[in-house]
Amino acid sequence: MQYIGIDLHKQYFVATVMEEDGKVKRKDRVSTDRGAIREYFQTVNGSDSKATIEAGYNWGYFYDELREQVHEVKMAHPLKTRAIAEARIKTDSIDSEVLAHLLRADLIAEAYAPDFETRDKKNLLRYRSSLVKTRSMLKNRVHVILARNHIELPEFKKLSDKFGKKGRQYMRAFQLRGNDTEMLNHYLDLIEDIEEKIKGAEKKIGQEFKEDEICRLLESIPGIGKILSVMIRYEIDDIERFLSSSKLCSYAGLVPSTYSTGGKTYQGKITKQGNRWLRWALVEAAQQAVNKDIYLRRHYHRIAAKRGSKRARVAIARRLLEIIYRIWIERKPYYEKPVAVAL
Repeated sequence: MQYIGIDLHKQYFVATVMEEDGKVKRKDRVSTDRGAIREYFQTVNGSDSKATIEAGYNWGYFYDELREQVHEVKMAHPLKTRAIAEARIKTDSIDSEVLAHLLRADLIAEAYAPDFETRDKKNLLRYRSSLVKTRSMLKNRVHVILARNHIELPEFKKLSDKFGKKGRQYMRAFQLRGNDTEMLNHYLDLIEDIEEKIKGAEKKIGQEFKEDEICRLLESIPGIGKILSVMIRYEIDDIERFLSSSKLCSYAGLVPSTYSTGGKTYQGKITKQGNRWLRWALVEAAQQAVNKDIYLRRHYHRIAAKRGSKRARVAIARRLLEIIYRIWIERKPYYEKPVAVAL
């Protein structure tokens, strides 16, 4: 068995092939084109090799190709692997040779690598989220144009939703100064185009919701609708990889950072390490959950009174994730926790 450490870049990768005794057999720089990847691993006898790469933004297609070419692939967690390398090999620079050494010594801190189908669904959900953020940005630009032109029309000013059907009709009819009329209409065109794309994405997401039992269970939790249930389900993917709800909360970055000195331990802000999309979905759900569930609302107000509304919202997000873990493991829908009332 030989061990291959791979330092992956955008246009090329550097691979170090190491024998079982730690001797470097060869080191190569190879194009990341699929044909070059296949040819290289046939040359180095990939079927009798273990390989490792660090998780990065472009790991997906390379990992899929690699699985077909070698005996076993391990995805290295960048932060944890760097910490191990610094402790064992006295370096904080992770190149292909360091990865090969760690793989040979069975010291790779593995990151979870979902299959292509799961990644494809996550990409669709993130695509929809990016469209929503872009729409919000464009709406803010429209508000800037309206503000600098000081729109005085009473019928328009009293509309609660300026981007509803009536509001858009009014904005289309405005004659503003300079280039503002043209820019306003272009922004409205872009918003309408993006909304059509959002509807198309949500239609596909809705189909995933109907076909997945876990998504339907998650929707029973206060604050979690169809879109968020699908997002949470696929950002977590396999609940069995978490030994406890606290491990899941750590994965979402919803646990406090800690600092110990002089025998005392201090807790700070949440780490924000881990899956930022899952963390975002839970914070979004928390804002709605406190309005729909008495138990969560009381928990929110108790923390908000002591530590403020932002920390209380994060605390509710973590509580929701703990509920998600239990519901997913037990395969039972959420039921509202009874609240004792003093007589």
